[in-house]
Amino acid sequence: MEYRTLGKSGLSVSRLCFGTLTVGPLQADLPPEQGAEVLSYAFEKGINFLDTAQYYRNYPTIALALKQCREREKIIVSTKTYAYTRQLAEEAFEQARRSLDRDVIDIFMLHEQESIHTLRGHAEALDFLFEQREKGRIRAVGASMHHIAAVEGVCSILRDFDVIHPLYNLTGLGIADGTREQMGIAIEKAHARGIGVFTMKALGGGNLFASAADAFSFVLSDPNVDAVAVGMQSADEVDANIGFFENGCFSKEASQTLAGKKRRLFIEDYCSGCGRCVERCGQNALSLQNGASVCDEDRCLLCGYCAAVCPDFAIKVL
Repeated sequence: MEYRTLGKSGLSVSRLCFGTLTVGPLQADLPPEQGAEVLSYAFEKGINFLDTAQYYRNYPTIALALKQCREREKIIVSTKTYAYTRQLAEEAFEQARRSLDRDVIDIFMLHEQESIHTLRGHAEALDFLFEQREKGRIRAVGASMHHIAAVEGVCSILRDFDVIHPLYNLTGLGIADGTREQMGIAIEKAHARGIGVFTMKALGGGNLFASAADAFSFVLSDPNVDAVAVGMQSADEVDANIGFFENGCFSKEASQTLAGKKRRLFIEDYCSGCGRCVERCGQNALSLQNGASVCDEDRCLLCGYCAAVCPDFAIKVL
């Protein structure tokens, strides 16, 4: 496994980051013991970097995996919060420390930033996170984003960000305000400033499985990308992805494993048509038709964020 330093943060991370959204209740909803087993397997194989979020509701799974890890102090944990006030940021921080049984959180980010304006709107939360970094309770502060404008905002705002977590893939699928080329330019600018870059959605939420080799090659060949977060749900997927990150190709068995993992957003027929999922979807992939929610698969990134706001638990990623 190759490791790289994540910008000026000084954190040494595996190029393959375990995106844990997939094992939690918003996607596969694996029992904590089963999800922890997959994570533990990844740790044994050399992955030392994982990404989560307060919104994912999977801290118990991660805590169990960390407890089982023989060298848990070497696992780099990145989490995110939508907090915009000081109080909400402090609550999110304490929740992460308590739930993960960690005195120090390696990376704490603002979740889904859109521009310099949203970054400024989260100024209170940022103040708290930077203060915790100065106290040594957070090692790096960052932001995640689907918007190019948010990467540019991080570069231009007068705050000392350590890390960004942008959406970036071969086709530009899911980039909310431009092309993959424009996102690449913004990422290059951030990296030149010493900001660590670990990207998300290299496989477009599963939509690029058919061209997974090309998709991974694209992000890994970008010298400004330090690491890539990839969602995984099984030991087979861990092996397949590690094999590619180490060797630059998939084995025949791995290719078959990935080819058989096409996922989709499933909406139960008891959907009440309340519209909360439509309002939550940042990709405009959901709409109400005949009193029920309908998904446009060409737009859907399979993030599962819509499931978190469904009062009837009618949405799943299968």
